[in-house]
Amino acid sequence: MFRFLRSRARFLSAPFFLTVLGLSCQQYEYFSPSPGILEIRFHSENSRASTILPFSNGSAFLMKLTSLQARQPGGITLPVFVDLTAVQRNKSGDFYNSMSVEARDSSIVLGRVYAPPGSYNGVDFAISPSGDLFGGIGVTVVRNGFQGFIPVFIPPQTEASQLLPKTGQPPFSIVVETDRKTVVTVTMNLDSSLVRRTEDFVYRPYFYVSSSRTF
Repeated sequence: MFRFLRSRARFLSAPFFLTVLGLSCQQYEYFSPSPGILEIRFHSENSRASTILPFSNGSAFLMKLTSLQARQPGGITLPVFVDLTAVQRNKSGDFYNSMSVEARDSSIVLGRVYAPPGSYNGVDFAISPSGDLFGGIGVTVVRNGFQGFIPVFIPPQTEASQLLPKTGQPPFSIVVETDRKTVVTVTMNLDSSLVRRTEDFVYRPYFYVSSSRTF
């Protein structure tokens, strides 16, 4: 009987012991700021739009994007997918027409992501010309009702992989704030990226971040 009461006493004392242990632990305040939204848009810069490379719904120079990420100091990267609900990018890549009216107007969205507040010092990506829809890599041009095709030569190991400030401009800073949207515009300079030769173009990628705005 005595052994039973002693066992019962130990059982009843367990909640008391856990309560005292819980009270004796130091409590720390933990604060996690709400994220902001980072949106990356695509824009084409083209001084030859009125001559050999017009922007139109029929003209096309397709680019295939296979990866996109924002970079923070210290080598920290944040993957940016096509929208806020996506968990990965299309394994076959996402296609964008650099000579469309939408590219001219900076209305093509490359990706959106919930991002921790803070400063970002770069955007890394993998993008390259694609001819998957036309049977070859080149520029389809529609001008005055006529359609033509100009082939594009891609030098070996040519890939745009990092977005830098425009030549002659100071380093940019991308700032993401809590509960606000930061829109970063990536510009493809077609004047530099498509170098005209006698019968074709040579592709020499030139991309840069042209603006970063917080709303």
